[in-house]
Amino acid sequence: MNSCSISKKSCSHNKVSFDNEILKLADDSFKKVETLRKDAEFQTLVSELQNKSTTLNTEQHTDKLSLGELYIFVSFSMGEKALLNLAREAKLFGATLILRGFKERSYKKTAQALQKIIEKTGQGFLIDPELYKLFYIESVPSFILTEPFNLSSQERFSTPIHDRLRGHVSIRYALETFAKSGDFQEKANFIIKRGEER
Repeated sequence: MNSCSISKKSCSHNKVSFDNEILKLADDSFKKVETLRKDAEFQTLVSELQNKSTTLNTEQHTDKLSLGELYIFVSFSMGEKALLNLAREAKLFGATLILRGFKERSYKKTAQALQKIIEKTGQGFLIDPELYKLFYIESVPSFILTEPFNLSSQERFSTPIHDRLRGHVSIRYALETFAKSGDFQEKANFIIKRGEER
């Protein structure tokens, strides 16, 4: 039974209280972001990362849209060397590296942790906890090859058909495994060939 039908007055009061709490949280978040934006050290880090990271060109973007998406779910717990190796390969094969969240819930610490990797490889990272939920990622690294789908969380209704491999292996090994026995063998072979030609 819906508790709101018992006492509309109480329910209305709870809603107002909840709305006020949401507004307070939003205001606090806004203040934290504004403080961070005024931090000179943080601005320098962001500027350096933006200057040194590269964006996908039109040809690469078209490939990814037409041939499926290769995602590698990673974590800071893997260590810098493992992340660096995967970032180099991700750049080569046009893969996307995905983190669940910020390092120690800090924008600044996250930027500092990724700075060296991005400088050395030119490979960026996507931070998206919802993708972890969408593909039921429980351990890292996890490799996912799937059809293109809308990254907007509002339009994700079900987990796309995909190939999956878990474990500390190279991206090439994961792709070769998908090419032998996955649902997207042709896509995996194409990505391998494209990487070899770069």
